[in-house]
Amino acid sequence: MQDANAEWKSWLKQTLKKDEDLLDRFIAIFDSSDIRPEIKDELWNAIGINVEINFPSHCALPGSLTIPYYHRSLNSKNSKEKQPVIKPVRIKLDETEAAQIIDCSRKILARKLREIDPISFTEPKLISYYLLQRGLSIALMAMVPERRHPIDSYMGYMVFKNGLPVAYAGSWILFNSARIGLNVFGEFRGGEAQYIFQQVLQLHSQVYQLKRFSVDPYQIGKENSDGIHSGAFWVYYHAGFRPILKAQRELAAQEAWKKKTDPVYRSPATVLKKLADSRMELIMNKSAVAFDATDLSIAYASILEKKYNNNRMLAEKYSVKKLAGILQLKNYQEENIKFVLKNWGLLILSNETLFHRNSTLKRSLKKLFQLKADGREEAYISELQQAVELRKFLEDLLNDLKH
Repeated sequence: MQDANAEWKSWLKQTLKKDEDLLDRFIAIFDSSDIRPEIKDELWNAIGINVEINFPSHCALPGSLTIPYYHRSLNSKNSKEKQPVIKPVRIKLDETEAAQIIDCSRKILARKLREIDPISFTEPKLISYYLLQRGLSIALMAMVPERRHPIDSYMGYMVFKNGLPVAYAGSWILFNSARIGLNVFGEFRGGEAQYIFQQVLQLHSQVYQLKRFSVDPYQIGKENSDGIHSGAFWVYYHAGFRPILKAQRELAAQEAWKKKTDPVYRSPATVLKKLADSRMELIMNKSAVAFDATDLSIAYASILEKKYNNNRMLAEKYSVKKLAGILQLKNYQEENIKFVLKNWGLLILSNETLFHRNSTLKRSLKKLFQLKADGREEAYISELQQAVELRKFLEDLLNDLKH
């Protein structure tokens, strides 16, 4: 690529296989490179390749996966009509149907120049599909093992209305808590957007046994003009979310009072930007985990600085080998489980004495690491929620670092 005697494209053209074009060859080079997938993504983006894709006029699910709903009225946030809570119905998918859901989801995101990893890096066997009320259906998607996050579980979802894709986002699940987002496509904002989000939250809480949701500042407009323009803060607020920081919580209460007393009042962009300076949370049960993977990342950075003078390579080399030895993991050199150990090791070995003494914690971690590396992500989520000793270990770690 740096040779001045010939353009890199001409070199690639000489290596093309039969019926292969330049884009195919370039992708093949990336696929065969022995580097982490997320690094490949950054390299690809930096090159700035433009690709033209021609789509059909629309994308929708087949009739076999939908039950049409005919409206008498809209169920908006101001609607007085109350819908009974009905348990979502899981539909057993064959491989073709699951592939159609993935295909439709990817097409709608590409057409709108959007992307999230759980939809880009999933496969048919990792899809679960649920029918809800009023023509809604939701597909939940897990990622293939080599693309998973090492600690929390990044899951994706696509919402369909009468088979048409209307909203999407992801959730980052840790124990019984999840960071979550919502992106309603512009054509469907207003209307039943608030109702759609309520259904998304209910489905996630039931399927994944969640008791707390949180929202990152970006989702509500921090450095995100679309979030400010759409008034995303109020979608979360009406769903029961409240800012974690006191200043934003008080400002939100003032704005909510203005909106209630003056039906035409709209929060100006300057106010929405201030509100977006805090994470938000919805607590459905006080027993919920009160921290996210973001908090563990901060803890990781603190330990790395104090114990290893920010030498991450040294810290990872020590912690992977040490943790694998304690847990008797014979396959610790395999790429997926090695990646998991690199990210967990520093946290777990921050209190090595306590860890050595706790046989329950060791058994739990060994099972969790194997599930994360090559098992089902849903099984990992469930097992993590039962890992009481691990939860206490991490809560104590975070509390110690605060003091």
